[in-house]
Parts: sequence; structure tokens; C-alpha cells
Amino acid sequence: METLRGLVDPEMHEHLDNLYEMCNAPYAVEHGIELISASKKMVVMKKKVFPGDLNSNGVVHGAASFGLVDHTFAVICNMDVRTVGLSCNIVYHRPCFGDVMEAEAKLVNESNSLMTVDVALRSEGKLIATATAIGFKAGKPKR
Repeated sequence: METLRGLVDPEMHEHLDNLYEMCNAPYAVEHGIELISASKKMVVMKKKVFPGDLNSNGVVHGAASFGLVDHTFAVICNMDVRTVGLSCNIVYHRPCFGDVMEAEAKLVNESNSLMTVDVALRSEGKLIATATAIGFKAGKPKR
């Protein structure tokens, strides 16, 4: 928890339990997704590319890159309110050959019921994909 505290903007420390839960979700742990930094308006996460993440062409499979995009979107949306994904539009700009991918999610707009988030996925300094995702606020966190 102390490591997490150092990665999160102090204004979000009251939500550390929710962030801890999101960062330790079974999907994130199994796929090596790690938090780099978090604030109310931006979350950055990374993922090491494993051999099982490659497609038949030897590049990162779209599902592996989308998994990082989707989980980063989930973290920014679920810090202080339970949110479920409504839609996501992703555009792949180039194949990913790197050993590590990094996703940066930015809050674009928030209303009483919806959150709109833009996510940029990069590897080796190159833009791999961009996504716009919308989440529906389903209620306050369990904690």
C-alpha cells in the first residue's frame, strides 16, 4: 500500500483502497499490468510483453494491447465511483514490436452518469493505438 501511495496524487489518497483493488485485479496481475501514476484526471499504466502476447506475425496481439487500454480506462473510472464500460472505439496506428507497452488515460468529460476517457498506447516512444471509452457510473464503491 505504501508503494501505491507514492504513485498516487495526494488528493486521491482517500481512494487508495479502490486503487489497490483495481491494481490487484486478477486480470491485471496475470497479465503483468502495473500502475505508474494516478490522479483524478490521468492514469498511466504499463505492461511487459510476454511471449503469449504475440500473434502469428510475431507482433503484439490486438487483444493484449486492448487489455492494457481497457484496464487503464477501468482504473481511472473506478477510483472514486463504481463504473462499467459502455463503449470503446480503438484505432491501431501501427503494430507493436516493443517489450513494454504504456497506456495513458485522460479524463475528457465527467457528468453525473458518464465518464469519457481518451487513452493513448505507446511502445518504444511510438504511438501504437488511441481509444475513446465511455463509462457509466453505476454507484459508489463497495468500501
